[in-house]
Amino acid sequence: MISLLDRIPQSVFRVLSILVITVLLLMIIFPLYFMATTAFKIEQEIYSELTWIPTQPTLENFNQVIYSFRIPVYLRNTLIVASATTSIVVIISVLAGYSLTRLRFPGRSVLARGVLFVYLIPGSLMLIPMYLIIVKIKLQDTYLGLILANMSFAVPFCTWLMMGYLRSISEEIEEAGLIDGCNRLSVLWYIVVPLSIPGIVTAAIFIFNNVWNEFIFALILTQDEAHRMISVGLSNFYRTDYYMVGPMMAGSLIAMAPVLLIYILAQRFVVGGLAAGAVKG
Repeated sequence: MISLLDRIPQSVFRVLSILVITVLLLMIIFPLYFMATTAFKIEQEIYSELTWIPTQPTLENFNQVIYSFRIPVYLRNTLIVASATTSIVVIISVLAGYSLTRLRFPGRSVLARGVLFVYLIPGSLMLIPMYLIIVKIKLQDTYLGLILANMSFAVPFCTWLMMGYLRSISEEIEEAGLIDGCNRLSVLWYIVVPLSIPGIVTAAIFIFNNVWNEFIFALILTQDEAHRMISVGLSNFYRTDYYMVGPMMAGSLIAMAPVLLIYILAQRFVVGGLAAGAVKG
């Protein structure tokens, strides 16, 4: 039986595909365009007039963000927490993912499913227990407290992602290394890790991005402005009676720049990492 899609002419299907992609692209680009143009508008043009292009472009919003709202401090804090969390999580997840996919030990399958179940737990349910733990060990308002809190959801996700990628690597290559005299750690370091670079980079980017944009833990665990992260800092762009939309949009542009740069530089690794496991190796 011929399906309905098979009856649609190829040219019509192509046109429909282009229209759908164009609509989705506009839906994605429009908020970014609005944010970018608003960041260069004067205050009167933002609140009194609706213009699609700034008529009097200004850098005053960026000046306020940098010198009045301590954005450089927030960026520094976020970069420290995101980089440290990503580095630690990647190391733990590669070791855990390799153990769960290559080693045979009692309870391996249960532990592997447990990693997935922990990742599926909503972060909001972990908020109160995590807060109590961090306060109990006196790590509130510290980088270490934020790193540990972010690791609670980053390690399960990264481990599950690495397990899927490692399954696509042929075990015969590792067996050849073991025959040549390597131990498990040598095989992992000299064979598995180089072959897993796309998967590792993909996991690292996802973790870095999630930590960079994380808001709930950053809000609850940091009352001290000296350790505040960028996501919380941007939420404080308001005066007594209104939000400062211009500086907020300028701060958002600055905040998204590092993550955007990382995505651009590592794009080919991300594509390779996401496609891994799509076919059986």
